[in-house]
Amino acid sequence: MPKPLKVGIWVVVFALCAGVGAFVASRSNPFPPGVEDPGAHQTLTPTPTQPAPTAWDLTMHVDSQHTLHEGGACHSDWDVSGTVEIQPNGEASGVGDAKLAAPASCDFAQSQVQTKELRLVITGDRAAGVLKLSFSEGGRTPVGSQDLGGFTNTLHFIHPAVKLPAGAQRGHATTKVTRSDGDLGSYSSTSDLRLASQ
Repeated sequence: MPKPLKVGIWVVVFALCAGVGAFVASRSNPFPPGVEDPGAHQTLTPTPTQPAPTAWDLTMHVDSQHTLHEGGACHSDWDVSGTVEIQPNGEASGVGDAKLAAPASCDFAQSQVQTKELRLVITGDRAAGVLKLSFSEGGRTPVGSQDLGGFTNTLHFIHPAVKLPAGAQRGHATTKVTRSDGDLGSYSSTSDLRLASQ
């Protein structure tokens, strides 16, 4: 076989091998799963920042009275302090402590032990720039004592609506409650609540 023909055959064989290799390479992944391509650039998607809840200092003064059907009444005054946290979706929660501001008094002699401190659980919801709150009792000191002035009997009915538009730093609401004591008498309370942004 002449030498030029051998060289030509080898050139064709090498060309075919190179073409087949290029074709196979174009159809395969040189970086199998789990192996990072050193030339690839990752695009990081920033995580949106979620709005943070807002914290508020709560103070409230409550004048309460139990008026008896037979005549006479008992009075108790309370000072409440606590905190309320409002979530971005408007849900509010917190705790507070109510302390007797002055000794309870009655127009007649009585022997019941007066409650001196109350733990309050606070819940609520903020919508359209108004925060509506509710209260429930979480405990009392002394245990088993009674509130002569009836604050605890009106507690579940105290629902202040505080105007808190966007950007507000303070809010105020006054709530008056009167309800039957179930024996032709009545419980009543006047609550003066204030909120201040922390």
